[in-house]
Amino acid sequence: EKFAMKKTLIALATLAVAGTAFAQSSVTISGKLRYAYESVSSAAGAKTNGLRVTDGDLNFVAVEDLGGGMKASAAMAYVSRGRDTAISARDASITLAGGFGSVMIGSIEAGNGIIGLGGAGAPVYGLDNGTTLAGAGNVDIIKYTLPAMNGFTVSVNTTDATTVLGQEATAATGDSTGVGVGYANGPLAVAADLTNYGANASGSTADSRTRISASYNLGMAKIGAGFQTSSTTANVDTKQQIFGVAVPMGALTLGLNIASSKTDGVARANKGTDLGAKYDLSKRTYIAAAYQTTKTAGATASASKYRVQLAHSF
Repeated sequence: EKFAMKKTLIALATLAVAGTAFAQSSVTISGKLRYAYESVSSAAGAKTNGLRVTDGDLNFVAVEDLGGGMKASAAMAYVSRGRDTAISARDASITLAGGFGSVMIGSIEAGNGIIGLGGAGAPVYGLDNGTTLAGAGNVDIIKYTLPAMNGFTVSVNTTDATTVLGQEATAATGDSTGVGVGYANGPLAVAADLTNYGANASGSTADSRTRISASYNLGMAKIGAGFQTSSTTANVDTKQQIFGVAVPMGALTLGLNIASSKTDGVARANKGTDLGAKYDLSKRTYIAAAYQTTKTAGATASASKYRVQLAHSF
């Protein structure tokens, strides 16, 4: 009986320790799925339309309390868009955070840096298509962010392309060093960053890039603006800009983005206009309609597309 009681006490103690360990860590699962009817018309007059999945993600985030004010977190995301589509990887990262700030290392999508604030959060397609505005690129990154001070944040990072070790895949991705500054306080948010690209670029002519964007919440509307200048090793500059507005009216939000880009030596500019409306059925479900028109430099006609979308997140 004494032996059996001793085993029971040991088991209870083990459970208590395990319970304490599990209480210090947590895992959350989230995601989204978006379906739409969409119609696309090219500048040449070709037209396609029909139903499609516009987005589908599954996200896992694990957070562990390391004690002493430190936390470790790991995040992994996957694309999941229904039948006849492959499940594929999206962002994956590990972050250590504490009184020193945070260090994040991962393989992520480095998105357009001015459309977030400059677009004012308008419910639109997004003009970061690689022509009107710069598109996204996949990178391996390590980023250090100082602790926030009075609304200010400062970060430094270095990246490599995910495709080739130590080399750039394109001018937009990989082998770079950057510094960024952000400010968010009340209705105002501002972000700026400077990136320098490596000299060992594989077939790339990228040299440097400067971005700045801001948004301001007026209450009845949020407005935003963003600007980007990038230079090549041949001193050819490309300047991009975006202006955005989002107007909330209860469950309904209306939005507008206008963007353009101009490259030295190229006649005229690439231009785009985004219109959108979103109606929230709940905190996680909405219906939306969006219309976009784009025109490339020198083109005689515009391309356009529109969609009606149903979305749910969890």
